[in-house]
Amino acid sequence: MQQQHPNTLDRMLFGRGTRLAVVMAAVAVLLASCNTSRTTSAPAGIGREVFDGEFAFVVTHVETSPTFDHTRAQGVYLIVSMAVRNIGKEPQFFVWGAQQLKDNTGRMYSARFMDPPRIGDVGDSIDPGLQVSVRLAFDVPDARSTEIVLHDSPSSGGVAVKLKRPEPASPPPGGPASG
Repeated sequence: MQQQHPNTLDRMLFGRGTRLAVVMAAVAVLLASCNTSRTTSAPAGIGREVFDGEFAFVVTHVETSPTFDHTRAQGVYLIVSMAVRNIGKEPQFFVWGAQQLKDNTGRMYSARFMDPPRIGDVGDSIDPGLQVSVRLAFDVPDARSTEIVLHDSPSSGGVAVKLKRPEPASPPPGGPASG
């Protein structure tokens, strides 16, 4: 009787280890095709929690004004109020200048001001599990912005939130503003 070598082609193709590897590869492909990250596929709206990196955001209100903190806009300030929560395990800096407003033509605007101007005692750091409320002011030519793109950091992909079109800013009492 001829003794079979343990590394024959038959054993390599159909052995227990190979079958296990094939099953594991299939499971890996299946899991990779599932979206398990915390991102939002279609832009969410006001009041919905969205995630980017280590932050969870909820846009709570949108308004317009000709001024923000006693500073007159070149166009109009579109002011976005939101809650920002650190869902990570370490303190995380909120970079308000990285947040972007997108208008109906695709132009992007960065925040000009934040209220409060500082979040904490050490820069704009948010500790794990904590949430802060901020208002960001964007100086735009008109109030036709369609969404805000919120970022964990300047290099993150960001997550879009659809904005309702706010009512136009009314002129200050005493007639239209003069420049």
